[in-house]
Amino acid sequence: MADAQQWLEEGMELFKQGRYEECIERMYWVLQKDAQHYTAWFYVGAAYAQMHDYENAAHAFFKAAEIQPDSYRAHYNLGAAYEALGSYMEAEMEYEQALQLNPEYENAKKGLMRLRQLHRETYRKSPWDQPQQPQV
Repeated sequence: MADAQQWLEEGMELFKQGRYEECIERMYWVLQKDAQHYTAWFYVGAAYAQMHDYENAAHAFFKAAEIQPDSYRAHYNLGAAYEALGSYMEAEMEYEQALQLNPEYENAKKGLMRLRQLHRETYRKSPWDQPQQPQV
């Protein structure tokens, strides 16, 4: 019978091979043994993100960030999942947290710039520039 470390290593290798569903399966085996295993939650999130299942990715990255709050990568990836879900305020907060933990992290800087650009474009437009009619 395999132990949690072996399942973790197998899951990491499966992730590298692009076998994301199998990776998630192995990581859940690890999490059955240790529900607070940061690396397992992180890989679950990464695998779900690769499969474009951002809701499950956000859940897993949230757990990883909860377990290891000083992980700038967990906060960045949680922000990216939120951004993909259209939860821009939450994404911005996570990108900011990642930058507080690692001010040089380029991915978080880019994510924050992207969201702030989106905000500027949104606020520049009049509500009537949209394909809707004024409500009277």
